[in-house]
Amino acid sequence: MSRSYVVGLIVILLVIVVEATPPGIADHPSHSHCSDDEIKKCKNLPHVCPKFCPNGCITECRSCKPICIDGPSPSPPPPTPYHPHPPQSPPPTPGHPHPPKSPKKVKCKSKDKKHSKCYNQEHTCPSTCPGTCKVDCVSCKPVCSCDKPGAVCQDPRFIGADGITFYFHGKKDKDFCLVSDSNLHINGHFIGKRNENMKRDFTWVQAIGILYDTHNISVGALKTATWDDAIDRLYLNFDGESILLPENEGARWQSETRPTTSITRTSDTNEIIIEVENILKITAKVVPITEEESRVHNYGITEDDCFAHLELGFKFFALSDEVSGVLGQTYRRNYVSRVKMGVLMPVMGGDKEFSASGLFNADCSVAKFQAVNEGLLNNLEIPNLKCSSGMSGRGVVCRR
Repeated sequence: MSRSYVVGLIVILLVIVVEATPPGIADHPSHSHCSDDEIKKCKNLPHVCPKFCPNGCITECRSCKPICIDGPSPSPPPPTPYHPHPPQSPPPTPGHPHPPKSPKKVKCKSKDKKHSKCYNQEHTCPSTCPGTCKVDCVSCKPVCSCDKPGAVCQDPRFIGADGITFYFHGKKDKDFCLVSDSNLHINGHFIGKRNENMKRDFTWVQAIGILYDTHNISVGALKTATWDDAIDRLYLNFDGESILLPENEGARWQSETRPTTSITRTSDTNEIIIEVENILKITAKVVPITEEESRVHNYGITEDDCFAHLELGFKFFALSDEVSGVLGQTYRRNYVSRVKMGVLMPVMGGDKEFSASGLFNADCSVAKFQAVNEGLLNNLEIPNLKCSSGMSGRGVVCRR
């Protein structure tokens, strides 16, 4: 084969590759890899960005899965013009949040030497999640919190450890096993509205109950009509005692028992991180159903309740290969997803399989957890709280 023929063939192949590059990929990587030294099984393994990631992707090292990144965030849309008869601005409509805010600014807060180039750099949240993103310190890119493995958000939308997105609707006012292992059990309490035109409820996770060792934690969103970001809607409970955190970012509570348990505010209100030493780390944020969400999805949200609920992110450090639960099962090494792929809304069934009789009851049919003191746990209940808004002072005034 002549040398000129080989050179010509190479040139033709290069032209084909360039022309085949999807829009956006020319300026962004079409491949990604994990560069975290601690995740040896995933480090430097090449991943091809999914075809629906026009701006490239990053690799989430713990799950070893590629995650799409958004392009530069555009300016937020202006609020819908309002023309009241009086000259002054009207008060916000009850049951709905204020006009859209500017995208949140976030930073990498890891002081690890390997993240030194990214530490404290400010990033703007992507347009797809203007208020809920975190910086991936390895890639130094902002990533939507609800797009990472271990996320439970919206009308419950789960992302399993395998990176596959699925929905589990459950039923309103019922409890379901999210994770169940020999030393850890997590239930979720679902709230919702019945849609007469559908055969299921619209549902959201209002609270979680966490059991481990001899301890328990509950985290939940308080029912309220008028949403205001500046008023805290979280309730926190550890071993039957309420936890009152000062309303400022960085405020931290720590248990006096082992394993060490801590709860830290990551925002002045409505956003925390729960950490249990060597067991788990959970991010939790209280959010309402917005007027726009209700309109688009036909939720039928009324002025008496904005259905405040939790957006959650889970990380686990000591799960066995027998773990179960709606989310937990996806952490098994041999797990094969049973949801139907390629559909618009892949749904995980199993309402009966994962159903529990209460927030702290590890009694779903797939439960693995063995409660040390079942009598104590069975006597715990979700607070039935009603809260008023617009009150002065540090917190929300609640009544049982």
